[in-house]
Amino acid sequence: MSETELLNGESLPPSSLWEGCVVSIRGWENDNEAEAREFGAGVMAQARLLSRYLDLSRLESIVIGIDYAEALASVDRGESLPSAAPTSNEYAEGGAMALHVLRDDELWSVVVIWTGLVRQLMDDQHPHHNLALQTFVHELVHVDDLRLFSRTYPGGWRAAKSRNGRDTVLIPIVHSLESEYSAQRRSAWAAPDHGIDLLDMLGRSMADVDEQIRSARLAYRVHGNMDIYWPIVTERLTFLFQSLGYALGHADWVASEAEEHAELAQHFETKLTELAQLPAGWLIKACREAVKPFFELEAWSDQSVFDPLLDVLEQLLNQHGMYTRAEGEGIHVDMPYTGWHDL
Repeated sequence: MSETELLNGESLPPSSLWEGCVVSIRGWENDNEAEAREFGAGVMAQARLLSRYLDLSRLESIVIGIDYAEALASVDRGESLPSAAPTSNEYAEGGAMALHVLRDDELWSVVVIWTGLVRQLMDDQHPHHNLALQTFVHELVHVDDLRLFSRTYPGGWRAAKSRNGRDTVLIPIVHSLESEYSAQRRSAWAAPDHGIDLLDMLGRSMADVDEQIRSARLAYRVHGNMDIYWPIVTERLTFLFQSLGYALGHADWVASEAEEHAELAQHFETKLTELAQLPAGWLIKACREAVKPFFELEAWSDQSVFDPLLDVLEQLLNQHGMYTRAEGEGIHVDMPYTGWHDL
C-alpha cells in the first residue's frame, strides 16, 4: 500500500470503521477551537479511509493529546484494567499507543497519540507529514491485529490461556516483538527512511543489554531477592524485543520493496550485518525466523504460535545463566552459581 493508492478513490473496499467512533482532541496549541475541530475531522477522515484496508470495526475512539501521559490516563479501560504508562527509558520516549479496552466482555481499542507526532497528518507538503502518517497507520494496524485475534481465536479471546505459569510470564516479553513487527512492517511504506532511526535504537539496546543483565545479576548475588532482579530482566528484555520488532519489521518491508528502495534496502542490510556481530547479534536472524508465523497468520488456532519466540527468549536467558520452568501457577527461575565467572 502507498499513499497514492490510499488517495485513489477507485474500487475502494467498504469502510469498516465503527459508526460510533469519535476523535477526542485534548488540549491544543492555541485558542483556535475551529482549527482543532478541523484537525479532528481530518483525523477521522483518514481513519475512515484506512478502514477500507484495515479492520477498524472495534476502534472505539482516537485520542489526540498535548499531554500524552494525561491522555493515556484519561482512557477508561474497563474491568479494572490499569491505566497505561508511556514507554520511557534512555533509548526512547513513547508517544503513541493502541490500548486494549473491555466493553461488555468484548475487546475494543482506543488509540492515543501525542499531538506533536500527528500534527502534520493532513499537510502532505510538510517534512514531518510522512512520519505522522506512518505513526497513525502503525497504531491502526495494532487495532486490526487485535480484531483478527478476538474474531478468530477458537472459543473467543477469554479462551486464549497460556499452557502454564511459565508461558504466562514469558509470552508478554516476546509479544512486544510480534506486535511491533506487524505494525511496523505494514506501515513502513508511509515513511521508509524512518527505519534508520529504529535501527540505531536497536543497536544501542543490543549493545547495552549484556552489561545491563550482568549488573542486575551481580546485585542479585548480593541481595538474593528474585522479586527485585526479575522485574529488571523483564523490563530490559521486553524493550529489546520491542526494538527488534520495530527495526526488523521496517527493514523487512524495505527489503520486500528493494526494487523501488534499492539504496535504502542495502543500507538496512549493511547495518543489520554490523549488529549481528554484537554478542546479542544472533537475535536478528533468530527473531526474523521466529516472527514469521505471526506475520503470515490468517486466523488464530492456539498459543503455540508463540513457541519459536519463546525458544529464542529461553536461549537468551540461558546465555545469562537463567533457566526457567513452570512451577505451580507461576515460573521458577534457576540461577546456579558455579564461580566468579557467573557474576
